[in-house]
Amino acid sequence: MMSESGNGWNPLFSLQHWEDIVTHHTTDVESLPSFKRDAYIGKFTPDFTSLLNAPAHNDPFTLECVRDQRTGDFLYHKEVLKNVEENTDKSVRSFVSRAPAPESGDAKGSAMGRSFWPGGFSDSEEEEEEDVEETVDFVNNLLKIPPGFETGMEFVQDNLATIEDEPKNIQELITKLDEAILEQKTRSAERKTARNINQLQKVARLIINDSDTDEDETSGAPGGKFQWAIELDAESEVPDFYTQIGNLAYQFPFELDPFQKQAILKLHSHDNVMVAAHTSAGKTVVAEYAIALSNHHMTKVIYTAPIKALSNQKFRDFKEKFGEVGLLTGDIQINTKASCLIMTTEILRSMLYNGSDITRDLEWVIFDEVHYINDIERGVVWEEVLIMLPEHVSVILLSATVANVTDFAEWVGNTKRKQVYVVKTPRRPVPLEHHLYTGNSDKTSKELFKIIAANDKNFKTSEFEKAKSALAARKKTKKDGNQRPGKQAERNTILSFVRMLERENLLPCVIFILSKARINELAEGLTALDLTINKEKGLIREFITKCVGRLKGTDRDLPQIVFLKELMIRGIAVHHSGVLPLMKEVTEMLFEKGLIKLLLATETFAMGINMPTRTVVFDATEKFDGNCKRLLTTSEYIQMAGRAGRRGKDETGTVIILCKGKLPDYSDLISMVQGKAIDLSSQFKPTYNMILSVLKGKDLKVEELLKRSFAEYEEQVKARDYKRDRKGLEKKLEGLKPVSCQVCKNIEQYYMDGIIMMELETDFKHRILNTAKASKSLHPGRVVIISTPKFPFHLATIVNPNVDDKKDIRELKVIVLHSTGYSSGLDLSSTKESWERTVIALQVSPGVNNRSVGDAIKPDSQDDPDFTVCNVSLLDLSCVLVQKVTTDMEAIKRNLQHMRFNPRNWDRTPIDALAREMMHGYNKKPTELNYEVKDMDGVDLLGNIMKQRSAMANYSCSKCNTFDAHFKQTSEMMWIKRELERIAYSLSYQSLQFMPEFELRVRVLKRLRYLGNEDQLKLKGKAACAMSTSELVITELVFDNFFKDLEIEAIVAILSCMVFQQKRCSDPDLTPELEAAKKQFLTLAHKIVEAEVAEKLRPNDADFEEQFRFGLVEVVYRWAKGEEFQAIMQYTDVDEGTIVRCITRLDEVLRCIKDVARIVGDVDFESKMERASLTIKRDIVFAASLYVQ
Repeated sequence: MMSESGNGWNPLFSLQHWEDIVTHHTTDVESLPSFKRDAYIGKFTPDFTSLLNAPAHNDPFTLECVRDQRTGDFLYHKEVLKNVEENTDKSVRSFVSRAPAPESGDAKGSAMGRSFWPGGFSDSEEEEEEDVEETVDFVNNLLKIPPGFETGMEFVQDNLATIEDEPKNIQELITKLDEAILEQKTRSAERKTARNINQLQKVARLIINDSDTDEDETSGAPGGKFQWAIELDAESEVPDFYTQIGNLAYQFPFELDPFQKQAILKLHSHDNVMVAAHTSAGKTVVAEYAIALSNHHMTKVIYTAPIKALSNQKFRDFKEKFGEVGLLTGDIQINTKASCLIMTTEILRSMLYNGSDITRDLEWVIFDEVHYINDIERGVVWEEVLIMLPEHVSVILLSATVANVTDFAEWVGNTKRKQVYVVKTPRRPVPLEHHLYTGNSDKTSKELFKIIAANDKNFKTSEFEKAKSALAARKKTKKDGNQRPGKQAERNTILSFVRMLERENLLPCVIFILSKARINELAEGLTALDLTINKEKGLIREFITKCVGRLKGTDRDLPQIVFLKELMIRGIAVHHSGVLPLMKEVTEMLFEKGLIKLLLATETFAMGINMPTRTVVFDATEKFDGNCKRLLTTSEYIQMAGRAGRRGKDETGTVIILCKGKLPDYSDLISMVQGKAIDLSSQFKPTYNMILSVLKGKDLKVEELLKRSFAEYEEQVKARDYKRDRKGLEKKLEGLKPVSCQVCKNIEQYYMDGIIMMELETDFKHRILNTAKASKSLHPGRVVIISTPKFPFHLATIVNPNVDDKKDIRELKVIVLHSTGYSSGLDLSSTKESWERTVIALQVSPGVNNRSVGDAIKPDSQDDPDFTVCNVSLLDLSCVLVQKVTTDMEAIKRNLQHMRFNPRNWDRTPIDALAREMMHGYNKKPTELNYEVKDMDGVDLLGNIMKQRSAMANYSCSKCNTFDAHFKQTSEMMWIKRELERIAYSLSYQSLQFMPEFELRVRVLKRLRYLGNEDQLKLKGKAACAMSTSELVITELVFDNFFKDLEIEAIVAILSCMVFQQKRCSDPDLTPELEAAKKQFLTLAHKIVEAEVAEKLRPNDADFEEQFRFGLVEVVYRWAKGEEFQAIMQYTDVDEGTIVRCITRLDEVLRCIKDVARIVGDVDFESKMERASLTIKRDIVFAASLYVQ
């Protein structure tokens, strides 16, 4: 309703009216309607401290400074939208530039998160050139930043004196002066800002260095054989240790060994440390001190273990000592915000690829049992983690004794561009004694022969012979002495042997039996053996009852639990992968307390779990490795034998090898017991997971990871030499000029054709001279023409062919005839790869310069020639002649030997006779031996050689009067160009040994649409990043809606084929639905195989189904349906522990698929996977570890 005034304002709704209403209701709360009061008003107590913990978020906006354009003075801030391109810049990888993740985020990071910039990687696209000696120009190209510094001095010329255009008037001069002053102020402000940012980056690195060492001392590498690895003397005392340290971060209840003190000193300097120590030497002390020191620094430390059992054990141990400790494994996350986190190496790899915020405050990563890098399947994980660790993180590497520890440390230091200090223990703290046991009853139980005594490396052959005689004497009394004893006889042998150990006070004992089935058989036969007293029985029974009491219902009465309980009460236990995890932990804890006297275990008990014993026994010295039965390697033997000897309890550790009717071979025994320590070797390989994880961050290249792998270490060491050689060759090439001759205008092409011909002839020699006919023809007395740098195209006679183990000719000893004082005129100091050798090969090849078989260089005098005896390779043979000498070559050999030992009284008559016969036969009719090439490839190769020879004979340059000089000049220039090409290739990504496989895998990913043409991740690629195993198969299943119509129980049952690994088991009885799902699963999985075959990543699709094992599909299906564990055991012959491990790993897969569902945005599917996980997470399968209680 319009007012009369016409201004459109209604007095009923005046501003004063609304103000009165607001005042009334805000001052008189009771006037509000009662039925709406609670909706409007609520009790609120302000909590200002909550503002301090505001969750961090990635704000798309940023503040920008606005300055006066004339004076440069700061005016105000304005909010602007961040540049989208920032997300592809390397600055996103830094801790300063990236915003912190929300506190509620996953400790492992987001599947689509990007890793922080790895330490040791160059910030620029090209690697920095290594310093090479060169002339310094003191006028131009001077450095502005000193080596080792991050900022320096910028020498800016006075802008007032560099006005290019002369001003035309006073006004223009004033304007130019103002502009110059403003520019100078702006530059000054920019330099100040850069210095401030630089200081912030230094703080962000969190590198705590208490020493006075200058930065540039660690920015470069020291000299010597190893540039980055520095060995410390582990035996020398550190007298001023406590003076240097001051207050220890952790007080140990014992005096530290010298090697521990050396390592701890380096921890205080925040250096990388590698400790290679014998079993029970105390390398864990270094890890414990690092944890305490990080607590003192208020930073974080990560302890990685190769196996879950070791992670759980260390969690218990460290929690007792340090309190604040967290645990991250595939199925457990405990206190993830703790300052000390224990996890498997695979978890740490995921954290690094996902850019977990935990790495911000990370000071150390401790790699325990780093020799696991040798594991064929999992070793690549250790290399990836070491490469991807950020710059501010230092590493502590704990390993068993290895042969190439310094080489490995050198690789780590070279990769991270930071020194690694190596500490190696020289000997075991508890020496070992090695025995052979040949007894088989109580009467022969004293047949224990000490083949190696403590602190004595000598193998006692006499004791071995005694053991051999003892077995031989027994075989004479038995007709079946050479046969393997039966099960009952073997059981009696073990019983009598254990009774002997008990009498000799050699318990507790671990018997390593390399077969689960044999362990179970033997354990069932030891019912008559009792090794505990009543008090111990009570303690064992009480402990087991307490642990098993945590289980529900019928799980407490599982046959395995009942059997193992009765066995352990008598002091006997078993430990292998088929045992329930709960019972394995019970076994470990009872063994640690000394209540288990006899433990039957597979070699996994020796891998990482720190539980020493008095005696270690080997049931056999051979094992089946999945392919064949073989002798234990030295590293395997040492790993298991190393468990013998408890520090502080035993003076020596006892190792016994059981000889049940058969003694190990003498040489095999020495090789196994006294062989070389294990070598750390690379198991690196490009995987789909690694490729996708790296490519989701656009600024990091997969090639950089390949280049820094341990497998490429030797080539990376050579890179420095390559770069130095390149500069030298480039400088040398600048001083060479091409031949200026009209006749020789095509000489460069002539050279290249000559190289092709030389390569063809080399291939032909390989094909012909390695045949049986050639081997027979190259016998003593055969006349040949050789070409070496010293003797190009010279006549020679074979004295003796040197053959290898396979009877193949390795090289030839020949007598070369030449004139007295002969010299080839070539630079003989050059290496085989030098251009001189290329010149020789081209000049002496038949067809080059019309040289033929009759043009061999001979002595000037036939009556008194000079000669030289030398060794040549098969490739040094230019021609093999038909001619053979009739001189007795055995007499020649003896004559040459006499000349060597008694040159003064040596008679050269036989050699002169040989020379005359050679010269006479050669001058008469030199004929090349025809090897009668019959195979088509050889004929084609020979045809190409003849064609190439004809082509080269038609070049005009070969008719030049000064051809030799021109050819030598050209060949030197062309050789340098070829060397530069070779160096460029060696420094390029294409030279990497894994590059072909990497490129093929990328092509497979593009074919399957995980990657775009520019290697950018598509939706399928992003989804696959969430998976830690079988990423392509699971992603294909998700995107093909494989799970859509399947019931939850069927989903988990079919997926079990991806985590179950046992090859042989009973066949499952599948329902029609499961059979159909299995068929569909294999069809979708075959799509990946088809792509790999199409891209030639694999030759064919044979045996592709072998990687999926469906043996537990029925068992898992029934478990998901709610059946109890005891009930499902009747449907399979697989051990209980194997089933539990399969289902727990299956839960990890389900959680990863749930993350995939979240990425693709399918809420219903995500909920379905959550329910699937809940259906299997119950009862004994997911019983909490005793170590985390």
